[in-house]
Amino acid sequence: MIKIENVTKKYNKNQVVLDGVDFEIKNGESIGILGANGSGKTTLVEIIAGITQPTEGKVLFLDSKNETDNVLKESIGIQFQKGDWPFNTRAIDLLNLLSGKNWKNDDYINSLIDIFEVKNIINKRLNYCSGGEQQRFNSLLSLIKKPKILILDELITGLDLKMQMKLISFFDELRKKEEITLLIISHIPEEIEQISNRIIVLNNGKIYRDSSVKEIVKEFGSVRLFLQNYFKEINHDQK
Repeated sequence: MIKIENVTKKYNKNQVVLDGVDFEIKNGESIGILGANGSGKTTLVEIIAGITQPTEGKVLFLDSKNETDNVLKESIGIQFQKGDWPFNTRAIDLLNLLSGKNWKNDDYINSLIDIFEVKNIINKRLNYCSGGEQQRFNSLLSLIKKPKILILDELITGLDLKMQMKLISFFDELRKKEEITLLIISHIPEEIEQISNRIIVLNNGKIYRDSSVKEIVKEFGSVRLFLQNYFKEINHDQK
């Protein structure tokens, strides 16, 4: 289990990105994290992943006895929207670094290469690859260590429809089969509705809504209609 306790993130006195966020994540849950631009979504998952430190509050990784679970804490895979690599970095360089030079004989790694359709870029400089190619390769990297917690940030943005559908189905099946805890940031309601069983919506750094997808669909008809209502409300409050 992951406990997020009173997490606040400030970049200066006037810029509060997260403001006292509290919630728990059960092992094996799939949570869609939604909100308007600047609501704190990416900052939240970066704090959970340990990439960014909170200004206040803490993130706890606990086992069934409520004791610190270091195995869980260290088993996080994260797919970033963009990768910032040194200019000459090739995909093969990162595979060698993370999996060893014998990865070509690793059935698991090669299955990921096939799933994400990146075989043709293995020897290319990543900065010369298209946005979609980089996105798919980032997704592959997030799975190399077989994480127990997987964070996906705008997984299908910039991908063609065929690849979008393929990856949504793949991650949906993967989390069910391996009981991975999945946190996914997305602006695409259909993606959230298919792959998540719970939704957390942020607004101005606070939790606006925390409900199951079933509850959302029962109340609004779909995640898309819920989001339309959410944006209508926050735009009204800003007037």
